[in-house]
Amino acid sequence: MTQVTIIGAGVAGLCTARVLLDRGMRVHLIDRARQPGPQGCSWWAGGMLAPFCEGESAEEPVIRLGQRAADWWG
Repeated sequence: MTQVTIIGAGVAGLCTARVLLDRGMRVHLIDRARQPGPQGCSWWAGGMLAPFCEGESAEEPVIRLGQRAADWWG
C-alpha cells in the first residue's frame, strides 16, 4: 500500500488526505498545530463552503464550482 505524507492540515491538506484515503492510500498528515483552532486560516472561513452567499457579488463559476464542492463535502 502506498503511503503519502501531507504537510499541513488546512482545508487543502485535509481534502487531499480524504481523496487519497478514498483511493486506498495510507496518509500521514503533519501539521505544526496539534488541533484545529484560531492559528489556522480555515478557522476564520478559509474553508467556508457557501457558494450561494458568495454568488451575490461573485462571478458565475464561483456558484457553479462552489456548489459542486459543497455537494462533494457532504
